Amino acid sequence: MKQPYRNSVFYTFLFCLSVVVLCAENPGICQGWSKTEIQLLPDSCFALVEVKDGQKIRRCPHHDSNGKLDEEQLIYVLGALDNETWVDQANKEMAEKHLKKHYDKFIAKVMKKGLHDSVNINSAGLTKLVALPQIGPVLAVKIVEYRKSVSSFEKIEQIKKVEGIGSATFNAIKHYICVK
Repeated sequence: MKQPYRNSVFYTFLFCLSVVVLCAENPGICQGWSKTEIQLLPDSCFALVEVKDGQKIRRCPHHDSNGKLDEEQLIYVLGALDNETWVDQANKEMAEKHLKKHYDKFIAKVMKKGLHDSVNINSAGLTKLVALPQIGPVLAVKIVEYRKSVSSFEKIEQIKKVEGIGSATFNAIKHYICVK
């Protein structure tokens, strides 16, 4: 008789866990992390926690479960910050300030190293793209989104099809990029 009781407790637990996962608050904009992974993160992994109608809304995850900064995720949330819907606009500014502190430390290290190889704009991650002159998080995210939604680049000049990349930006990066 103990076995059916254990099974029912186990299945009840699984049901409750799935309800929590499915009904929990929107995890915010994220790249490459599942909704479940984000929901299991502690609040300290987010740039800001807002409260709306008594519900926590955790914004801009950028640390992994061990508290380590995820640079790709940091760049993504900075680049997509305007796509979030904020309870209070002042919170967006606080989150952006927090994220930019991390980004400034990261980009200083990147700039100190410099670019040693050309950057393949068809496969480079966000951390490689922001190393290019005049390419910050917003343009890096736009490049990646363009590759996903439109197509890969056949010639480096096609990067000018990405919104925000004009002749001046192209001229600044053309010697550093390739399409291999």
